[in-house]
Amino acid sequence: MGYPDFVCLGFQKCGTTTLYAILKQHPQIALCRDVKEPMYYRVPVWHIVCGGTRFYNWRYFGHLQPGDTRLTGEVNAGLTYGGCAKKVSRDMSPDTKLIFMMRNPVDRSYSAYRYFLARGFLPARYIRYDEEHGHAQGFDYYVHSVLDHPGWRGQVMKRQMKYIVLSQSNYATCISEYLEHFDRKNMKFVLFEEFVRDQHAACQEIYEFIGVPDAPEITYNLRSNEGNERAVSPRCAKKLYWVKGLNYLFYDLCGMPYWGPKRYERFRRYFQRVRKECLAPDTDKSKVLPETRAYLMDYFDEEICRTEELTGRALHSVWGGRPAPSSGGAVGLATGAGT
Repeated sequence: MGYPDFVCLGFQKCGTTTLYAILKQHPQIALCRDVKEPMYYRVPVWHIVCGGTRFYNWRYFGHLQPGDTRLTGEVNAGLTYGGCAKKVSRDMSPDTKLIFMMRNPVDRSYSAYRYFLARGFLPARYIRYDEEHGHAQGFDYYVHSVLDHPGWRGQVMKRQMKYIVLSQSNYATCISEYLEHFDRKNMKFVLFEEFVRDQHAACQEIYEFIGVPDAPEITYNLRSNEGNERAVSPRCAKKLYWVKGLNYLFYDLCGMPYWGPKRYERFRRYFQRVRKECLAPDTDKSKVLPETRAYLMDYFDEEICRTEELTGRALHSVWGGRPAPSSGGAVGLATGAGT
């Protein structure tokens, strides 16, 4: 079958899991088999090691029968930076429809911080500090320790896990990578704030963009992947990080459930035990500190202005910050397909 007709590229913590749950219900859409966010392009050279198109089709669309006319799609919020655009463009058609979901970059970063902190993606010192001071203070400490350090600030868009909280909030930089390989008319930009306000209306626009009709049997008003868990301890967070990595290897990249189901079932039970012992309910409901929000909005301001120019969306009116000087460019881009 080749590669999918459309890909929702992210960004992380912008509603992609909820969109995945909605699209799975559509009778004319077939998503990747049993996995959201395939690691195929996210792990260096894996798509070469696995054998390219043949493996991709077997692992992610092996459930489709010959002659299946459904539209195929992948939802993968991890493909928006780190050189993934170049790898995706080598395989997928330039006519592939690309969907980007964006959110206020400060809120997205804070949500990502809480999620990745609990799962050991960040250095242990941040996990310990957060455990002692709470999420709001912990996030402020993380933000300043990275952005106030000249060397680290320059590394934000690199692939290291240490900077993952901030990397995907630089939307314009990530989108620009895809514009080098794909036409702007084949891109759809969805705002998280609009999506959560009216999921059905937002999805109707997505259906029109990818070319399928609305479906009355779909359930909306879903909430998924809220990240309401915390790490029991820094040691547990790091343990979960490594075991979760093994699960990606066995389940996603190797497709073990399909050739070694009994072996994978034993590992799955172990993985679930580790998750249970390493994660606890997160009762810290603190919000981003006003001073942290102001600091980050200043950091992201230029990026927001560039994103407005690329997408044709008046983002400052939704997210705040300093509006870009009126030149007519952003508004002019808002006409035509993919807006």
